[in-house]
Amino acid sequence: MRCRNQEIVIVLLLSLCFSGCGKAGGDRAIVSSAPDPTIAKEGNTPSESGIPAPVSSRAGGVSLALVPAGPDALTGVRAVLLNSPPGSKVALEDLRWYVNGGETRGGTDRLAGTSLRRGDVITARAQVTVNDERISVDSSKAIVQNALPEIVSVSISPQAPKKGDTLRLVVSSRDADGDPVSHRCRWFQDDREIPGETAETLSPGKGTKNSWIHAEVQVYDGIALGSKAFSPKVRIVNAPPVVEGVDVSRGSGERYTGRVRVTDPDGDPVSIRPKSLPEGVTLSGTAVSWEESAVPQGRGIPVVLLVSDGDGGDIEYVFRISRSQN
Repeated sequence: MRCRNQEIVIVLLLSLCFSGCGKAGGDRAIVSSAPDPTIAKEGNTPSESGIPAPVSSRAGGVSLALVPAGPDALTGVRAVLLNSPPGSKVALEDLRWYVNGGETRGGTDRLAGTSLRRGDVITARAQVTVNDERISVDSSKAIVQNALPEIVSVSISPQAPKKGDTLRLVVSSRDADGDPVSHRCRWFQDDREIPGETAETLSPGKGTKNSWIHAEVQVYDGIALGSKAFSPKVRIVNAPPVVEGVDVSRGSGERYTGRVRVTDPDGDPVSIRPKSLPEGVTLSGTAVSWEESAVPQGRGIPVVLLVSDGDGGDIEYVFRISRSQN
C-alpha cells in the first residue's frame, strides 16, 4: 500500500516538472520571433539607417523639355529645364543630343535645324545640379515636322512692259527639307485682281496702258503652303505703232499706190508723216503713190516714213519701190 502511494506522488511531481519547463520554453520563442515594433520602426528611418531619400523629392521634380515640341529644319529645337524648386540653385551642366537614337553634336542648349529632316525623332539627356546634388534627366521625344517653304524674292520682267510683251515672274524660293516647290500666283491691275490669271506669266490686254501691275506669289512644297510675297509694281508703258507691211496695187496707166498697214497695240490713233520721199512720190494718209517713170530703171528707191501714235510711240519705217512692182 505504501509503495503504490509513493508511485502516485512521483508521477505527479514529474507531471508538474514537465509542464513548467514547457511553458518557460514557449515564452522565449515568442519573444525572439517578434521583435519590438518600436525597434523595427526606428530601423526604417532613413537618417538612422543611412538609406538616402528618393532623388525626386530632393530635386523638386526638375524636368527637361524640348521646345518647340514639333520643330522643323528651320527652327531647330532648344532644351529647357522646368519645375525648378523655388529658391533652389539649378544648373544644366552636360547636355547630350540624340537623333533617331544616335548621339549627335549640338549646342549647349540648342540643336540647329540644318542637320534635321522631316520625321527625325529627337531626345536629349542632361546632367543637372540641384542645390549641389547632381542628377540625370531625360527629355520627352520631339518629332521633326515639315518645314514650310519660303519665298526669298519676287520681281516682274521686263520692268517697263508694254502691250504685247509677256510679263514673267522671277521668283526665288527655298525649302529646308529639299522638297520640290511650285508657286501659286495672283495678278493685279491697279490693285484689282485679274480674274483667272494664276500662271507665272501675264500678257497685258487692251486698255492696260499706264496701268500698274503686280503679283502675289505663295510657295507650295506639295505638303503645305509656305510664305507669300508681293512683287514690286510695274507700269504698262505706251507701245509704239506696228507697221505690218505695204500693199502695192497698180491703178490706171503707170500710177501705183502702196497702202501702209499699221496698227497700234494700245488702240491709239496713228498718223504717218514723210521723212524722205523721192521726187515724184506723194503721201496721203496711209497711201503712198508714184508714177512708174519716177523710179529709175533697174533699181529701187527708198521711201522713209515716220509713224506716230501721238503718245511718244514714234517709229521710222522704210520700204523700197521699183519698176518691178505689180
